[in-house]
Amino acid sequence: MGTQKFVSDESFVADGALAKYRIVVFGDIKQHCKYPAAQDANALAGITQESTTASGDTVLVRQLGISKLEVAAAISTIGQPIRAYDVVGRGNVQNVAGGTGPWVSGDGVVGSNESTSTASGDIIETWVQMRTLLG
Repeated sequence: MGTQKFVSDESFVADGALAKYRIVVFGDIKQHCKYPAAQDANALAGITQESTTASGDTVLVRQLGISKLEVAAAISTIGQPIRAYDVVGRGNVQNVAGGTGPWVSGDGVVGSNESTSTASGDIIETWVQMRTLLG
């Protein structure tokens, strides 16, 4: 696995305990972040670069560049769009077991994978370039 490369990292206040290399969304207060409430969440803040133990801790979040990311299942092909897969911020590609089907307008895309994985819990490299799909 190559070296991470940041273009833009930002400090946030965590709205709870957060694990390292997980997807977070913007919190209800400016400059706060939290785990997504659902699969395919939008309002993506980025990927945590460190963990926190409690609400109020400061956390560095990668918003653009290459970041490590914990995934929820195996990913066998490089260059696929990555989404927020679950409510603990793990990422995955679309249309895997337990997925909700094709993306629709309003779904969030974190970026694309730069490496593959063999199982849930693996750490991959992801090109972070967040966007929300439009109709």
